[in-house]
Amino acid sequence: MWVLIPTLLLLIAPAEAAQDPTRPPAWLAAPVAESRPAGVLQSILVEGDNRLAVIDGETFREGDPYGQSRVRSIRRDGVVLADGQILSLFPKLSERNQETRWD
Repeated sequence: MWVLIPTLLLLIAPAEAAQDPTRPPAWLAAPVAESRPAGVLQSILVEGDNRLAVIDGETFREGDPYGQSRVRSIRRDGVVLADGQILSLFPKLSERNQETRWD
């Protein structure tokens, strides 16, 4: 009986170090796309029909490239990028998913 316990312990140790059996194999996993993380929207400037967004100290217009994406639209409370990311002036308040109006 006492010989059996150390033998079982030797079998258990490699089992703990084994990979998760439910995890897909590494060759099947898709490579992680490299893209610029969303920056910090600092300001939105509006003068007539001209709208500018200041992101990380740089000024952008609608259609300008931003990292791997483009600035799709500049709204009163945030910027929508072409890849679906939304940069918000008020991140904690913008969890609501509403379109804002300019009037």
